[in-house]
Amino acid sequence: MRVLHLVQHLKIGGLEKMAVTLMQKSCFAENSVVVALQGSKVDALAGWPQLKEMEAHLVFLDKKPKFELAVVEKLVEIIDEHEIEVIHSHHIGPMLYASLACLKRKKVKHVSTIHDAWYLNNFKQRLITKLLNKICAIHWVADAQVVADDFTERTSITTNDTILNGIDCTQFAAINMEHARYQLGLPKFIKIVGCAARLEPGKGHKALITSMKELPDDYHLALAGDGSLKAELHAHIISLGLEERVHFLGNVQNMQVFYSAINVFCLFSEREGLPLSILEAMACGLPIVATDVGGIHEVLTPKQGILLSPTAQSGLPFALTKAIKLDRGQSIRAHAIAIADVTQMSSQYDQLYKGLTA
Repeated sequence: MRVLHLVQHLKIGGLEKMAVTLMQKSCFAENSVVVALQGSKVDALAGWPQLKEMEAHLVFLDKKPKFELAVVEKLVEIIDEHEIEVIHSHHIGPMLYASLACLKRKKVKHVSTIHDAWYLNNFKQRLITKLLNKICAIHWVADAQVVADDFTERTSITTNDTILNGIDCTQFAAINMEHARYQLGLPKFIKIVGCAARLEPGKGHKALITSMKELPDDYHLALAGDGSLKAELHAHIISLGLEERVHFLGNVQNMQVFYSAINVFCLFSEREGLPLSILEAMACGLPIVATDVGGIHEVLTPKQGILLSPTAQSGLPFALTKAIKLDRGQSIRAHAIAIADVTQMSSQYDQLYKGLTA
């Protein structure tokens, strides 16, 4: 079996990590490739050095922001060169190009994973999705049941499968907290709330920073990730006088160290599918505070953390102080392994590929 995973880019993010991990853990990994529509191999390896070990399986098309018909031809060439049997697309841009390539190579099966359905608020993207579903044979997979339901409500398309995202639980396991904080340059004798998300709109960073003002001085915030809002968030921190209590860590390469360094993980997003960061944090034994969006409530129970409405910013400080008192460690980790181990996810997708090509 030869599988081509198609993503928009290979900057570190939940969707990208899922696609890469899925390819690596698949029983078809040796004959599979990951193709990024945008970006270059040099830039990707600089921002995500772990990709070096699978460099031979990476292809970059360096596509410009606008639609490029030539990219379809490049995809067809890659399909022919690698004798691809299944294209697995992730999100709408890759889904569009994969669909058009499959129209030229009709024997190739197309699997498309829906990581969230918020993009369907856009009429044009909703129209494209419906049109491609009519003219192409797309096998739709949702990464959470709520995503499947939302997708069907907005498009009238019924998903074929729901496969929960998975993580490599051998990679995500807690190490010594003091050593982890030393590696990241974080203070020792404080409580640290951690958030791992791109510094982009919709991820709730500003609300999380604001909540620190309502918490005791021994509560600090550590932010893993980078993005366009960094300067704005830094200015907000200065306006609140929190310069000593908020730590920007940038893109952390070893996230196991980050999760091990913090006391509670918080993701106050306005929208999500099923974020890998929550699963990773739980695999490291961390209690969670998160907004009840996307598929988060499908994996998080009161034993592992607290769910809040995206509009309940005022309740964030209390939720953090409550969650930090929850029992951390093996019980939370066991829950993550039971519901989201990557071997289970990879096995389900491998069986799907086999079934489609049988």
